[in-house]
This record gives sequence, structure tokens and C-alpha cells, in this order.
Amino acid sequence: MYQRKTPLKNDCSIEKTLNVISGKWKPAILSELLRNNLRLRDIERGLPEASKRALTQQLGEMIEDGLIKKRDYNEYPKKTEYSITELGIQLSSVFEELSKFGDKL
Repeated sequence: MYQRKTPLKNDCSIEKTLNVISGKWKPAILSELLRNNLRLRDIERGLPEASKRALTQQLGEMIEDGLIKKRDYNEYPKKTEYSITELGIQLSSVFEELSKFGDKL
């Protein structure tokens, strides 16, 4: 797992935000979870170039950061679903602005 070489500045809100949304697959995962709840296989289907290991690692980090939550259903075969949290929903306007900016490049 990645470890920061320099400590995170707790007094810089922008750096804290970028720290929780940065990761090769996090923006794509968050964008999809802002639209729908997803199972891991749905995320894998949408990001075929991402390894399962990388996706599960980044999903775990986002759960730890409180952006998403994981729900395990008590059924067979096992069903697990990921969804956005209230904190994660607050990123929707950030993603909208990033999208508008990207469209201008």
C-alpha cells in the first residue's frame, strides 16, 4: 500500500481533499457511484484496464476516508454493493466543476 513520504498538511483543505480523491481509479469510481450503487464486478466491467487488486485497494481507501460504504447482503451467492455516503455526495459539485474545466482543455 502507498505511504506518503511527506506528512499531510492538516491546515490545507485543498490538499486534504486532493489526498482522498487522488488515485488512478478513484475519480472514475466516485463518478459512477454518484449515479448508482455498484457491485465490484460492475466497477470492473466499467474499468477493464484496472486490476481487481487496485480497485479493491482504492475502494478500501475510500471506505476508510468515509466517501463510500460497503454493504454485504446475507445471501448466496454472496452479494456486496458499494454506495456513496453523504460526505461523498458533497463531492458532486467538485466533480461537475472538474468536468467543465476538462471540457475546456
